[in-house]
Amino acid sequence: MLTIILLTFVPVFGVVLVSVLMLNRYLSARQRTAMAGALRETRMPAARQLIPILMDPRKIALSGFLARLNPSRRLEMWIRQAGLSWTPKGVLAAMGICALCGALLGMRLRVLLLPALSSIALAVAMGLAPLVPLLSKRRKRLREFERQLPDALDFLARAMRAGHAFSTGMKIMADESPDPLGREFRKLCGEHNLGAPLPDALEALVLRVPLLDLQFFAAAVIMQRQTGGNLSEVLLKLARVIRERFALRGKVRAASAHGRMTGLVLTAMPAIMAIFLMLTSPQYLRLLARDPLGRYLILGAVAGQIAGYMCIRKIVDFEV
Repeated sequence: MLTIILLTFVPVFGVVLVSVLMLNRYLSARQRTAMAGALRETRMPAARQLIPILMDPRKIALSGFLARLNPSRRLEMWIRQAGLSWTPKGVLAAMGICALCGALLGMRLRVLLLPALSSIALAVAMGLAPLVPLLSKRRKRLREFERQLPDALDFLARAMRAGHAFSTGMKIMADESPDPLGREFRKLCGEHNLGAPLPDALEALVLRVPLLDLQFFAAAVIMQRQTGGNLSEVLLKLARVIRERFALRGKVRAASAHGRMTGLVLTAMPAIMAIFLMLTSPQYLRLLARDPLGRYLILGAVAGQIAGYMCIRKIVDFEV
């Protein structure tokens, strides 16, 4: 019986999960490749300079591929985007210490009835705990930057209409804007004043703040410097588009709130029921944990719950 379950459930589950992930990556890579091909076919040098900005440099460069494989590089990027003064070594050391404490605690508490399973689960959960404040700070900082960007673009457009040069208007906007937008644009102005070409400085800004609206801003500035045009009018329209995207995003979140709540309830309900049974009738689940087949059923249930939650989140996560 156990052999039949292992030969049917595990391969089918793995094939379906891997197929969905590969299809998602293929569709995303296909869109980016088509965009890069359209830009390479044009004869305008400005359009070719937009390739590393409109596309994620971490996905098209070998250094970015190595950065994804190197946890220290990824942590360094997250820390820089969060605006913190932490170090990757310190975060990795904290994760290791928390994972060790979780492994020792799982051998005593037996949260999942089995010492080894409880130790692994608590080690993973507590080992990832230091990333929670880091990613939360990063997400809040990026959202605040995105919220400040439309007003900053309006300010820059008005400064250019008043007769200021683009670099001067950007310096004034950086000095007058609050953090985090003011801090990042002050870095941009400092790099440009030290001799870095504006496209390179804008590309560094996009790496520090990976937002789609900021990529549009960088692309518009580079295109205008090569081909000419009314940049102030482009910035005003871009600010209006960003505000409309905010409004549309709010409507989408309101419409998908039921799906997100459903996914959260369906994921939390089995865990809450298991904890309730462990507190009220420990012998009910202990029999399942002692049986060899029951242990595999527990592992399959946990893996299925995690995969189901990820699929639901992917379904209700709409890009606007």
